[in-house]
Formats: sequence, structure tokens, C-alpha cells
Amino acid sequence: MKILILGFEYLPVKVGGLAEAITSIAEGLASLGHEVVVFTPDHGKSLGEPVKKFKVIAFGEEVEIEVRKRVQNGVTVYSLAGGLLGEPDVYGPGWDGLLKKTVLFGKASAGLMNSLIGEFKPDVVHAHDWHTVFAFGLLKKYFGIRSVFTIHRLNKAKVPAGYFHEANFGELAPYPEIDPEHTAAYIADVVTTVSRSYLWEEWDFFRHFEGKVTHVFNGIDCSFWNEELLENVNLSREERRRLILERFGLSDGKAFMFIGRFDRAQKGVDTLLRAIEVLSSDPAFKDMRFLIIGKGDPELEKWAKEVENRFPENVRVITELLPRETVRELYGSVDFVVIPSYFEPFGLVQLEAMCLGAIPIGSAVGGIKDTIIDLNENPENATGILVPPRDAFALAKAMIRAKNLDEETLNRLRENGKKRARKDFTWPNACERYVKAYLNEIDRAMSFLR
Repeated sequence: MKILILGFEYLPVKVGGLAEAITSIAEGLASLGHEVVVFTPDHGKSLGEPVKKFKVIAFGEEVEIEVRKRVQNGVTVYSLAGGLLGEPDVYGPGWDGLLKKTVLFGKASAGLMNSLIGEFKPDVVHAHDWHTVFAFGLLKKYFGIRSVFTIHRLNKAKVPAGYFHEANFGELAPYPEIDPEHTAAYIADVVTTVSRSYLWEEWDFFRHFEGKVTHVFNGIDCSFWNEELLENVNLSREERRRLILERFGLSDGKAFMFIGRFDRAQKGVDTLLRAIEVLSSDPAFKDMRFLIIGKGDPELEKWAKEVENRFPENVRVITELLPRETVRELYGSVDFVVIPSYFEPFGLVQLEAMCLGAIPIGSAVGGIKDTIIDLNENPENATGILVPPRDAFALAKAMIRAKNLDEETLNRLRENGKKRARKDFTWPNACERYVKAYLNEIDRAMSFLR
């Protein structure tokens, strides 16, 4: 099968988890024997060799588009440069700049397909997230290609209709402001999102596309998140924990880690900070250690630092981006990883943790609920502990319970987690399900079926 993938990020261009997901999907499909081509903005990286040039008219000006081509792990990647497509800020500059960039990417993608059509006509175009809506729509409009649209996380933003008209897509802009996710889902043949629970949590949106909406779980690359690659692989987990806590200036104790964006809207850092404050009055707190890693909202960063200053023997806050190799060492050393998200379409942290034997304590939402088997619900097959979102007291109670678990239970949770991550949530599994979506041979979400 010939597959065209559209994405605003593709490794090595990376802002969040989207780049790794799209890259893993493309490479996984190529490994299954499909011919996979990717269109993505260049973002000023100048990756690959120049192969084509053409001009498009956008916002009243002629823009020269330069196309660069590279083959990366079996995938042919076309990077589109010119005008705002060369802007290094992937999702900018600013909101207006981003919208203009998405329009230009749409026109440039249609232009590139026009020049490739004699040598490569895809059987399916697979677009990822709303930034690709204009490219997706124009390829559908001019080439009639079967289409799949994947929502990794709903943005729920509105775009002024003028951008749709500028993109030569005015027929789908009857109102002053348009939801680009709704538009992309409307024109797609199949709509997917990244976990079953997230689909139902956001059914108010997805119900509009009942009959063509389904889920495809993301995967995890356990070849990187692998204990065999740890620096101190021959040491016991307890000894690795002692060394990693010492590295961050803490004495040994049961180690809980948060890693992620300091984001008021989603990641629940505030819930974790409140839970630590609740725990501080409990005798168990003396032997508990917290590594809080991330950056983002300045007020949350300030609050986290205040908690660290109040409890310097227990809490360490690291507001910097750590190398993936360092994060791997942390997963392979701490006892528990806390994921207190308000919502989570899929989430990779819990699976990265499970690959490396750290036990997740997560909110019972979205992909977290779908990937963690709760100790309360299924003790024998459990991989972690689930708690209600936004409930600091429930999270504090769960962390005390986790601290007091016996070694037999801890080892069972770790081994169950490793097996589940490595068997059930792999990129090959995800790619095989995407192929079923491309072929229209996939199950659908039905409002009357649970």
C-alpha cells in the first residue's frame, strides 16, 4: 500500500510526543512493507537534499516553495520550506503566524502532490492533528484520495473563516469562525483517536462522526526504554535509587517521580503539590522522596519551588529538560511515577515507566485508564494504581499505600507492567490497526454499544 502521512512534527523536529508518535507510525508502516511518504514543514532545519521548487500564492504574495527530500529509516520524507514554513518556531510565530503557516503548508502540500502524482499517488492520506487540516482538505479536494484523520489531542480552537477562504477551501467555511478539527473529521473517511477511553470522554465531539470514528492505541518503544541500557544495570533497584537520589541531593527513601509539562489545563501538577502538602503531616512522609521534573506555567514552577523550600529533605524540583538517557535512568531507579492528569488522550509516561519497572500511580482518565490495570480492581494482573483526577487526598492516600506495599506485590506489579507495555502497546500493533483503518476493515464506536 502507498501511504502519505501529513504531520507538523517529524523527528528530529520535536516539540512534544506528537513527533515520536508520527515517526513511529511511519517507520512501523514501512517495516510492514508499505511505501510510506511524509509531508512536513521544514521549520528552518534544511533537512535532506533540495529536489523541487515551485511558487504558490498565499495572502496576496508569491511564495517560493523549496522541497527537500531524505530517506529516514525506510520512510521518504519531504520537508517543505519557503516563507513561514521556514520559521523555526514550530507552532508560531504567534497564533496568526501559526494559522498562516498551516495555510501555506496546505497549498505547498497540494503543489508537491501535483508534481509527484505521475510517480506516486497514495492509496490513503493519513493526517495528524488540526494543523494539517488545509493540506488534508486540498489533497482530498483535488486528488480524491481516501483519507484518515487522527486526533492525538483535541485543541477545541476556532479559526476565522478567512483562513479557509485563503486556503481555497471556502466551501467548508459558512460561518465566521470554524472548528478545524470538525472540518478535518467531516471530510475524512475514517476518524481515529489514540485511546478508547478518550474517545468516550470526548464523545460530545466524536458523536458527530459516528459511523466512521474509532480508536487506535499509541505504542511505546521498549527498545529504548529498556533496563538493559541502564548505566548501573548490574546493581539492584534499591541501589540505583539511592544513587539517583544522591545525584539530586536527597537521601534514600521511597522515590516518587513526576515528569511532564507544568500545565494548569491538563497535567495535574497542582494536584500533586497539594498531595505533598497533605502528606507532610503524616508520619510516612519522613521516608518519602519526590522528584518533580518539568517546566511551563511560571506560577506552578514558583509553587513547586516553594514546596521544595518547605521540605528540602523530601522534595527536589528540576525545571529543565533532561536528556532522554537521563530520564531512562530515572525510570529505572525510582519506585513510583505519578501521572495526576486531568485528562490524557493516551500518555506515554506510564508506559515508559512500566517498561523500566517503575510503578505508575495515575488518574483514571483516557489512555492512563486504558493502559494501567488497577491494583484495587485486579490484584493479580495489576500494573499500577488508579485514582480519581483532581483529588489530592485520594492521591496522597494512594502514595502512602504504595509506599507500604510488600516486596512480593511490588515485584508482581513491576513484572506485570513490563509484560503489558512490551506485549499490548507496541507500535507494530498500532500500525497493523491503522492498516485496517486504511482498508475500512476496522471496528467503529457506536453510541448504543459499550
